[in-house]
Amino acid sequence: MTQTINNKIRRGFSAAAKRYDLYSSLHREIADKLLAQVAKERAPSALLDVGCGTGYLTSRLKEQFPQSKIIGLDFSPEMLKMAADKHDGIDWVLADGNNLPFSDGSIDILTSNLAYQWAEGLSGNFTQARRVLSPNGVLACTLFGYHTCQELFNSLLEAKKEDLIFTRLPSQEQVREALISSGFNESMVEEEQIKIYFKDMHELIAWLKIIGANNLPREGYVGKEAFGRAASIYRERFSYNNGIQATFEVIKVYAKK
Repeated sequence: MTQTINNKIRRGFSAAAKRYDLYSSLHREIADKLLAQVAKERAPSALLDVGCGTGYLTSRLKEQFPQSKIIGLDFSPEMLKMAADKHDGIDWVLADGNNLPFSDGSIDILTSNLAYQWAEGLSGNFTQARRVLSPNGVLACTLFGYHTCQELFNSLLEAKKEDLIFTRLPSQEQVREALISSGFNESMVEEEQIKIYFKDMHELIAWLKIIGANNLPREGYVGKEAFGRAASIYRERFSYNNGIQATFEVIKVYAKK
């Protein structure tokens, strides 16, 4: 089951690669905040960016630390190809965050922007992150959290009742527990909620598909009739001006080995 879910998410991001940069302004905004935090650290010998996508944050990190070895890692070949075509001076690695191909203690800073929420087993991924970090190495990452798109989930569930079960993104507490279980005893976990506005539910779902973020597994089928009911519920309960609003919960992690 794990492999099936991972493959589905991988295919989703690979399919989204060509249009990803055009629709990922939210990701870039959050990446810039993450960069500002990491910029306070001493220049690392080696920095790893997990789930680098098309390389926006990775390239900014290279600008911040020009003398450091910067590595961008992603499980989507198409994303990595776009990153390599656009950005020089960075090592691009095709791999999964749950099985990092680096030796113990070889990375000084590990970053990840809005990628770990797709991980199948946060503890395993954080354990891998801690393994490759050097003594006093830093993990600085962001994840979309449980309350992301809560309006969409609520509307779909109201339309389908008990016939639909979604797998939700990790909560702030689940992230904190995963850090502790993987050995990070010195960590800070915070959250921020950002509201994004769309014309209607159809536009929101189309946007999620374009950025490859519509791949959470679910039980049950949403037919055309139920989808229409959900869109009406969404507009009735979560309207904003002439459109709708969607919540994106950003969980921010800063941890030291």
